[in-house]
Amino acid sequence: MKNWIGLLPFCVGICLSPYTMGNVHTNYSAQTEMSVSDVEVKKKELKEFRKKYKLPAPKANQREIDAALMQVQLWQLERYDEKTVTGVSPFKEKVTLQQGRDIAKTVRVLAFAAERDGGDAEESFNLYLDFLFTEKVIERMPKYKYSNYNDVRRVPADFLSALSVCDDVRKSRLIAAVWNLLEADRLYLSAEELRLKVNSDYIYNVLPHLFICAVHNPNDEQAIKDLTAFSHFLSGCTQYSPSGYDILKPDGTGFHHNTHYNGYMYSYRTWVEYMGRLKGTSFRIEKEAYQRMSKAVVSIYLMAVRSESDKDRYFANSMAGRHPFTGLGINFSRQLFETLIEVGGDVLGIPYDQELASYYNYFYKTKKYKDAPELKADGFYQFNFSPAGVYRQGNWLAVMRCPTTNFWGGEIYNKTNRFGRYQSHGTLEILYEGGLAKCGYPADKEKKSAGWDWNMMPGSTTVHYTDWKEMTPNKNDADRFDQKSTTTNFAGALAWKDCGLFAAAFDQDDRWGSRRFEPTNLSFCKSVFAVDGMLYSLGTDIEAKGDYSDEWITATNLFQSIVSKESGDMTVNGQIMKAGKEQIIEPQVAAWMVTPTTTGYFVPKGHDRLVIKYGEQTTPSSAGMAAGMGKETAAKAYLHHGVKPEKKSYQFMVVPGTTSERMKELAKKQEQEKLFKVITAQDSVHIVKYLPTSTIAYALFAPVSNLSAGVVCASKTELLVMERLDKSGSGLELALCNPNLRPKTIGKNNWRTTPTQASIELKGKWTVKSGDESQKITLEENAAGNTVLKTVLSQGMPVYVSLVK
Repeated sequence: MKNWIGLLPFCVGICLSPYTMGNVHTNYSAQTEMSVSDVEVKKKELKEFRKKYKLPAPKANQREIDAALMQVQLWQLERYDEKTVTGVSPFKEKVTLQQGRDIAKTVRVLAFAAERDGGDAEESFNLYLDFLFTEKVIERMPKYKYSNYNDVRRVPADFLSALSVCDDVRKSRLIAAVWNLLEADRLYLSAEELRLKVNSDYIYNVLPHLFICAVHNPNDEQAIKDLTAFSHFLSGCTQYSPSGYDILKPDGTGFHHNTHYNGYMYSYRTWVEYMGRLKGTSFRIEKEAYQRMSKAVVSIYLMAVRSESDKDRYFANSMAGRHPFTGLGINFSRQLFETLIEVGGDVLGIPYDQELASYYNYFYKTKKYKDAPELKADGFYQFNFSPAGVYRQGNWLAVMRCPTTNFWGGEIYNKTNRFGRYQSHGTLEILYEGGLAKCGYPADKEKKSAGWDWNMMPGSTTVHYTDWKEMTPNKNDADRFDQKSTTTNFAGALAWKDCGLFAAAFDQDDRWGSRRFEPTNLSFCKSVFAVDGMLYSLGTDIEAKGDYSDEWITATNLFQSIVSKESGDMTVNGQIMKAGKEQIIEPQVAAWMVTPTTTGYFVPKGHDRLVIKYGEQTTPSSAGMAAGMGKETAAKAYLHHGVKPEKKSYQFMVVPGTTSERMKELAKKQEQEKLFKVITAQDSVHIVKYLPTSTIAYALFAPVSNLSAGVVCASKTELLVMERLDKSGSGLELALCNPNLRPKTIGKNNWRTTPTQASIELKGKWTVKSGDESQKITLEENAAGNTVLKTVLSQGMPVYVSLVK
């Protein structure tokens, strides 16, 4: 299976995804000359659209009708001519939001009465509507915020429900007024202008209104222009927008609220639905737009567990935004996935897109598309606009994530996610198929996760609060906060063949406009090397300091698992741990564990004190202190780094989906250094070698020199690198990327990525392997007789290189 969206882990030589193409920079105009035959085709298609997608019908009850007819009388409406109606206007120069809601409702109600009763009711409807046109009332209405979901969906819908009762003149005038209210002229912007105005809420809420306005404009010529612009808009909005703008990014992530936000990607639903409506016509979307949309949909599925249906398909809690444990589901249905496959077939000129169909078969565990090649998507995936690494194997996936100065890790709202400060503090979560309880997550949505220890997100490094109120912004249930780093931007992942590497440098920010928390000045560097179904995690330079309580310890939290009917035993060094117990394992003793969710952990000797607890705990719900407390039984473990520690470190191995027997065997192998060998674990350098394949992973948090672990001996920039020599030592494969997007401010609250001029020194003399795309790198010999490899890394994307001596 070829790397059709640049996400599969295998790649040969230097390769970048064909779908990381640049944005389209063409000017758009619906005035493009069309041949007579083109016009006839479009008119025929327009006729079919109107036949298939009929106008919505108005609805109302008798009480609403009586009130609306009374309003017409009170306004003393009188007809001056065919188009003009006068009366006692209740509107001043500006129309308020509430008046706008009432006007739209009255139009809908009078339209229903006119359609049902005719006669005087129809005359009242025409008088009222013509009065609105005469006074330009709709044009004077304030523009509703696209994030105001109720108004922006309901008010235009109320107006447009009256179209079926209008004659062509009123229909044209009402469509023009609603078009203006929706600021729909953006459909006519050039692709480059659109790129800076893409809005997830607009796509989700407004597309249905725009489609009705375009298709049902009684002027066929204008309808064709508007429908062409509508298609252009659907395609143009798929462009990769800069910095924190909505929506799509080169790695396949979708943005809202200035960062990667899966929970808000329900805009994909509306987007793909209307792409589907245009398929099979000359109004179809552009090929490049389809490719970008496909990559985005596949990406969001790759971040989640598989399922045979739309149920129990969820991603990691570190990606939950403001909805911990309840906002984890994918907002994109099986039916829409099938629609997108059909759109692809139409765009590509084939029955259906077999490559996207292969993903569909994999994600839904089906063979619906029998001709599609079988796909096994086990492997590592990088999403550096998140920033996250995702490692998939069998029925589980591991997700690693950490905030930066621009990408928040937790979004705390009024009475929502009040304890989400540590939501992605260098987390390492293991998810299993079959329901949230299988993952050890709180599964009872009614409890809003009451009973979960908010100090202990799996894999995170945190300062443990002893007072829950202290963990809320400004110690209340209302103030907002987005958790970011203070200065660090090095967080993300590198995917390569059968393995991957995640790393993050983090310094905790306590401010959001103003100071929201008592500063703990928490900072750390951490990395995770994933290969052969195992993950090896390192942490260094762990520090915390401040005027906070001496009861607040700093800890690296290995796991927390809520115990349910789905759970198995909690095993520590081969012994089943009973509920209500606590164990402390001192540094001189290695420990291996299997959690109730079947995840294995091995902690080698020399660790900080390991605390393991299995029992009942009482904590508040995500809604805040006023929402009350809840109890859960949980198994959890953490490495106790002390109070206000300096220069602390850790290492542990994770084996998802294991048994006690296998974990015992793997722990023994690791104690004998037959699996992973930690070569360097310093503040700025983590180097780990996986011995069975002689693969070396480098997490270089800063420029470095004099390395001796493998072929790579220096780097002039921060970098993620993986290397593998062949058995003869004459062939070298490299993977490298910089997850640091190097954000450069371009305006208030905005930024853009800047490239990294990467330069790494390799021991010995190397040349590019015959057949590789050598134009993306340069090789130079230095005074030491070594090879200096130079390349430009941008937008967190990887470069893969094959070299020979």
